[in-house]
Amino acid sequence: MILTTLISAIIVFALLIFFHELGHFTVAKLVGIKVHEFAIGMGPQLLKHKKGDTMYSIRALPIGGYVMMEGEVESSTDEKAFSNKPLWARIAVVAAGAIMNFFLGFIIFVVMLSYEPEIPQAVIGKLIPNKPAQGVGLQEGDRIIRLNNYKVHIQEDVRYFLDKNRDNPIDVTVLRDNQKMTFTLVPELEEKYQSYIMGYEALTVSKNIVNITQYAYYRTVFLTKVIFASLGDLVTGKAGMNQVSGPVGIVQGIGTAAKEGLRNLAFLAALISINLGIFNLLPIPALDGSKIMFLLIEGVRKKPISPEKEGMVHFVGFAMLILLLVFVTFNDIVRMVGQ
Repeated sequence: MILTTLISAIIVFALLIFFHELGHFTVAKLVGIKVHEFAIGMGPQLLKHKKGDTMYSIRALPIGGYVMMEGEVESSTDEKAFSNKPLWARIAVVAAGAIMNFFLGFIIFVVMLSYEPEIPQAVIGKLIPNKPAQGVGLQEGDRIIRLNNYKVHIQEDVRYFLDKNRDNPIDVTVLRDNQKMTFTLVPELEEKYQSYIMGYEALTVSKNIVNITQYAYYRTVFLTKVIFASLGDLVTGKAGMNQVSGPVGIVQGIGTAAKEGLRNLAFLAALISINLGIFNLLPIPALDGSKIMFLLIEGVRKKPISPEKEGMVHFVGFAMLILLLVFVTFNDIVRMVGQ
């Protein structure tokens, strides 16, 4: 079990790091920036290969990676330096890592769905007798497009909304024969699973490239919304910091998912990748979001912020992230001991 967890964690982390750094690297090359090194991992080099201006390396510790660009942290007169490229190009390079993490999540979902026999739809396939959906006049074939003001694209949207809404009345807007119709119902608690239901089974259809791509896209969007909502709960105090997992908790989760099967492991990898993309775009010093913020300020001021001042902000931010890492790791260990 320990070996499975270790191997699974290394593969997942390596995949996430590779795609993130590949985003930075690819856009940097496209806009003509000189890249000195593309590294996966940190610490001593295990493997290296130089091609053109770039050294490609794999390092000993699978805890990160980096793309070292000319003029990124120092002044340079080279026309291929990061600091000498247009503002839009630098923002694109910095944002590309996080965007690539969203893309990786999407690709994982496409692969997962390709192995499914059918694709579920947010469409009523079969009404369950004597349940709210049947009672208010919903029919088989109705496509659910909105619950109150919440847009519905996939069945996960329905389940998520019902879990949040609980037993409060909801307006269910459906598309029937190309016409919008709205019905009001009160969800019912399903005692067996302790979840709220409207009372129908979702329609499933044969898979094809169109519905696989569409479902993967909307699942990526759905998880992005859920993660943002979770961050909002942390900020507003609806959720405690003790619910946040660090590296130990993530590795434990990867091990559990790997034990339950490749499908669960792939889903968790996609979820972590999307989470990583969102986290990196937050305007927290030392993260890509903060670097983008400094570049936007430069655009407004028409001149860059002093590298020394920016470096100090990122240093303080990095120190704070290390403290957060220690805190969440301690929480992970406490949770493990208590299990």
